[in-house]
Amino acid sequence: MYEPFRMSLISNRKRPRGFSETFDSATKNAQVNNDENNSNVSTNSNDTSSRLLDGFTNPFLSVNEAEDLNNSFAFEEDNDDDDDLIILEEKDFVKNKRMNSDSILVYDNDAVEAYNMFNVNNIIETPSNTNKKKQRTNSLPQLPQVKCFYNKLPNNYILQTPKMGNVKTNVIPHQSHLGPCDDSQGHYIIKINEIFANRFTIIKLLGQGTFGKVVQCFDKVNREHVAIKIIRNIQKYRDAAKIELRILSTLKKFDNANENHCIHLRECFDFRGHICIVTDLLKISLYDFLEGNKFLSFPGSHIQAISKQVLRSVCFLHDLNLIHTDLKPENILLHDDSFTKKQLHSSTIISSYLKLGNNINKKVPKVSKVLNNPLIQLIDFGSAIFNDEYHSSIVSTRHYRAPEIVLGTGWSYPCDMWSVGCILVELIIGEPCFKTHHNLEHLAMIEKIAGYKIDKEMVKLSKEKENECGLEFFTKEFIEYSDDDSSSSSDSDDLIIDNESSFQNSLSLKFPTSTTPQKFIASVDELLRIDLFISLRIGLNINFDYSLSTNFEKNKHVINFGNFTFWWFFIDLLKKIFVINPNDRITALEALNHPWFNLGIEDEGTL
Repeated sequence: MYEPFRMSLISNRKRPRGFSETFDSATKNAQVNNDENNSNVSTNSNDTSSRLLDGFTNPFLSVNEAEDLNNSFAFEEDNDDDDDLIILEEKDFVKNKRMNSDSILVYDNDAVEAYNMFNVNNIIETPSNTNKKKQRTNSLPQLPQVKCFYNKLPNNYILQTPKMGNVKTNVIPHQSHLGPCDDSQGHYIIKINEIFANRFTIIKLLGQGTFGKVVQCFDKVNREHVAIKIIRNIQKYRDAAKIELRILSTLKKFDNANENHCIHLRECFDFRGHICIVTDLLKISLYDFLEGNKFLSFPGSHIQAISKQVLRSVCFLHDLNLIHTDLKPENILLHDDSFTKKQLHSSTIISSYLKLGNNINKKVPKVSKVLNNPLIQLIDFGSAIFNDEYHSSIVSTRHYRAPEIVLGTGWSYPCDMWSVGCILVELIIGEPCFKTHHNLEHLAMIEKIAGYKIDKEMVKLSKEKENECGLEFFTKEFIEYSDDDSSSSSDSDDLIIDNESSFQNSLSLKFPTSTTPQKFIASVDELLRIDLFISLRIGLNINFDYSLSTNFEKNKHVINFGNFTFWWFFIDLLKKIFVINPNDRITALEALNHPWFNLGIEDEGTL
């Protein structure tokens, strides 16, 4: 049996522009010995190859690929490399040929043994015996999308490249005698088969929102179908479109081949007062497919494939100092929405469907629509923002909104990861986890899913910032006082009586109370800690207070060991995402390296 082990993590990444921390990071206490740094890392500025490989340790590139990147990008000399280098932890290395997503394994021995048993990689070298090869006798099938790599750009190149400025949109001339083209709200009036911008033929309306309309058009120049986002002819939406164009142009600049699953900007122009953004034409969203499949959940293999691609996109965005802020199933589109109807046999899908909504008399369908290719693209960068630019107080659609946004304590990259977790839950249970439109109910749900109370430091900061949630929904702060000043402080409304339980009760969510609506209490009562909640919804019994083998003993009558291991590590990933304090939440790159992505499953998507 393999003992738990870690990889050493070496990074010299400088803090992104404008990055600020609201809370103390969980890793702040990790101290580094400068002598060890100097002995482990080459600082020869004349050796460009060594600089790249030592200063930029990318687990997704081979040595040759790293050297290719080195030849492609010019680095400025930096005499402070030694000061920027941080060795977070150094133990034994784990190596494998693919170097795709083998993660740092810090689990009990049962989990490590199960992971090694079903790891899809061909070869694993262990610290105890680096010459021994692991036999691939038990690995289960995976979809090809799970094997996608994230070709990370060197940090110095990204940080030293000037940010994209405003993108100029060419004005397309039109005949002056034409009648009005806008309705009373500034939307462009869509007419099927009309010639648009002297070049496109409008085929159909694809969607409409507050920003404007999206239409499918035939490009008569390139002779292909495209999607055009026609922004409303109102100044504030035109200004927002210019920000979106900056974002899309930045993505295209750093990923011209469009390898990181973000919608690709083709061109932009201004026609009759409307900024128009031309992109590739994609298919329906994940939500639309889910809805068309009677909200039957996706097979686990497809959830894994979609997750890998979304995390790859989020890694790319975060490395470019960008935050999407509005990740949700509606903003993830399919390249191909064709499907095959397959016999439904997975107990996890059947169980999640039976527990969907309030109808307990649902008849389980005999077949389910299974995508032929779960290849996706991330869209809608209208709310995306550079991390060092203005942050509005409220972002994200409610169901996917991170706790730091609700509390008003300041948000950054981790809010995207919370949204990713909400998406994964929705794909497996068929509905949002946080079905709410009220802050109090939402915060109570967050505590229930996380399994612990909201951090007191976050609540304290929320109160200091005079956020409505902090002021109204939490108890007051514990104040310790002496006998000398007790009389003078007795009239203070902010004072909490000093007894054994007062500190524990301070800065706590006041839920439920005598005035709490009963529907809030009922909706919160339906939730459990994430491991208990997800496993219950998919017909399993998993409690992370116990080992993997102990949990399997409770479930072996409904699922085989390989598939159980897959779901165990999936829930482990969710557990690391649904962390209330954003500084302790798993990052996109860490999630991309989670061991779940090295496990397969036998289900409707792989059989």
